Parts: sequence; C-alpha cells; structure tokens
Amino acid sequence: MFMYSLRRVALSAASGGVCQHHRLAWACATQQTQATAPRSSSSSSRRRFATSQVLAKGVSDPLKILFCGSDPFSCASLQALHEEQLANKGLVEEIEVMVVPGKKVGRGLTETARVPCKELAEQLGLKIHERPSFEDWTLPTGINLVVAVSFGLFVPPRILSSAKYGGLNIHPSLLPHLRGPAPIHRAFLRGDPFTGISLQTLSPKSFDRGTILAQTPAPGIPLDQTQPFPALKRDLAARGATMLVEGLRAGLHVPPHDDAGWWAAAHAQDGDNNNNEAALEYAPKTSKADLEVDWKAWTADDLMRHMNVFNTVWTRAVVQGAGKRAGAVRRVLFTRARVASADEAAGFKREQLAVFVNSSDRRYEMLVKLDGATDNCYFPLADGTWICVSNAKMEGTNGRGAMSALRKIFRAPDQPF
Repeated sequence: MFMYSLRRVALSAASGGVCQHHRLAWACATQQTQATAPRSSSSSSRRRFATSQVLAKGVSDPLKILFCGSDPFSCASLQALHEEQLANKGLVEEIEVMVVPGKKVGRGLTETARVPCKELAEQLGLKIHERPSFEDWTLPTGINLVVAVSFGLFVPPRILSSAKYGGLNIHPSLLPHLRGPAPIHRAFLRGDPFTGISLQTLSPKSFDRGTILAQTPAPGIPLDQTQPFPALKRDLAARGATMLVEGLRAGLHVPPHDDAGWWAAAHAQDGDNNNNEAALEYAPKTSKADLEVDWKAWTADDLMRHMNVFNTVWTRAVVQGAGKRAGAVRRVLFTRARVASADEAAGFKREQLAVFVNSSDRRYEMLVKLDGATDNCYFPLADGTWICVSNAKMEGTNGRGAMSALRKIFRAPDQPF
C-alpha cells in the first residue's frame, strides 16, 4: 500500500519552546482566497512547511474520508478535498458525504429546502448518505477519517472511534473564543476587530472542545465592518478549506495531537485559564430576536452591522392618529439604511414624534427628522449617532420610502396622544 509520508518540525531553541510546525501550519490561513485549490504536487506543499530541523512524524494511510456538511461554507472544504483527491490519491483516496435531509419549507410545508453540500456531492459524483441522525447507522467500511464542517449534528464517540484517525473540524473563529454554531455572525455583530480559522479534532464529548491543530496566528484576520457579509463568509470558507487541506498534507490528523491554539498558548503560563475560560463568548444560532433594534444600547454602527448580516432589522411602534387602530403596536421593518452624521440630520427642520416598544414592552419616545424630498427618515440612536432609513415597511404592507411607509407611527411633537 502506498503510504503518504508526513513530516514534523522539531522544537527550536530560539522559539522559546513553541513548536514550529504549529506556526507553519498557521501560515495556510493567510493565503489569498484564490489559493483555496490545493496544489497537485505534495512535495511543493512539504516545502511550505520545511525548516532546517525536521523529524519524521510518521506515515498516514491514504485517507478514506466521510465528509459531513450542509451549507456553502462546508462546500468550499468538500470542493478542496475533492481536488486534492484528484491530484494526490496518496493522501486522499476516497470521499463519501453525509448530509441531513432538507427541511420542509413553504406554504403547507410542501417543498424541501436545498442542501448545497448534497448538490455539490452529486455534481462531483460522490457517494451520499442522507440521514437525519447517526442513530442505527455505522461508519462505512474503510473510512478512516471523519471531517465535519458546518454540519450541525454531533458526531458520536462510536463513529469517531471507528475511524482510525478520528475526526476533524474547521471552525471559523479563534477557538476557544466563540464556540458554537454561528461564530461568523457573532463576531461580526459584536464588532470584533479580528476573527480567524481553527482546525480542531472532533471531541467525543461535546462540540468545539477538540485539540486545536492549526489556527490563524494572533491577532487574527481583520474584520472589515463595511465588507458585505456574504463576501466575508466566502472568504472564511476559502481560508478554512485551505487550512484543512494543508493540515492533512502536514499530517496534523496523525496522533499525537499537539495544541496549536494561540489563545491557549498565550495564557499557559499565567495560571488563569479557568477565569479566561469562564469569560469566553459563546456563539449561539441567530434568531429573529437578533434583528430587533435595541434602542437603549445600539449605536448607528451596531444597527448597520445587523443590517449587513440580516439585510433588515425590525422594531415595534405605536400607531398614532384618531383611527380605530390608534394605539395599536405594529411591527416595523427597516430594509435600507445608512449611517448619518449629526450635522446631516440637523439640516432637516421637520420633526415628528414616534413611540417604539421593545419586546419587554418598554417604550421609547423619540423625535424623528423627516426629509420630504427624498422620503427618508433620520432616527437618533443611544449614543447620539444617527441612521438615515430610506426604505421601510409596516407589518402586512409592501416596502417603500421610509417616510411614506411609516407615516402612521408619526405625530406632531405638540399633538397629544
């Protein structure tokens, strides 16, 4: 049997005890997006990891991979693995794919949602296992590595122990920071200045608790808050795919596994790991509640980050006037907005009062600036910043210019309710 030779970098005295192969493994995350496609020459990839001090880590059997995925983020890694398989069967000999069936959607739940990873696997001619869970299912014969990327299901210990090399996962955060299913969303919404990619083993105990085998070097990948969110996800998916393939080429899947996480390394000598662990942020799934405007806390930048991620934000407002619906609370959606300066908002003299109600039924009164020429509305935020909303809609109506769409929630400042 052809054995794919792997190499490992020895400890360098000048490195202060930090294993050099970790630093070199991190380098894969800094490549440009177009570098996602693996190189066909295994020797060229070894040169990327070479130093003057090397020792043999061991050898890996040709990999027969069960790839578990779902969405476009996972598709980037599957595509990269397939290209590596075509170029170098000594490393990746076989790939099978596991996906969860698409959910029922649409009116009456008569349609089935697309599963991008399944569609890609079909295009690539890969064997597909479509199952709602791992229950009553065993690992196909010969599979020696499980790779899960944005999969959603927990891979149970019996499956991992059935694969010679266990499992790997690409996680788009600087683990252990932002463990959980939505790290890209949470990093962006929090306004984090940096994010990153981590290659970890799959833990048999819980999600995102494996050994970090490779990671974007500190401080991480700069987060541009003005970058379109879909572009950010594509970029991180490409970086993750590159890190996965480079990690396999470097033999990081072969035990023993060393922790390459910079966060853990940075705090290894301060004896404060327990406190730091408690302070870590979790990245739960997003929900409709994340789209609700927090008038008490959000700045204009906060609101625009949410607009970037979700395309819309919502709030609830009190209907004004003397009609039969006066006093009713209706949902309001902002569908297009931008940050406005205080000077820009001050240039509009027409003001109307609006009353917004949060999910705890707390009310916020504010004076809204109106621009009749453009149909725009200017809303003040908690820190004195402003947003200009150009398109909006009331619940149950079509979207249009903000001033026209929201006219029922405005009243003159001196008009009693």
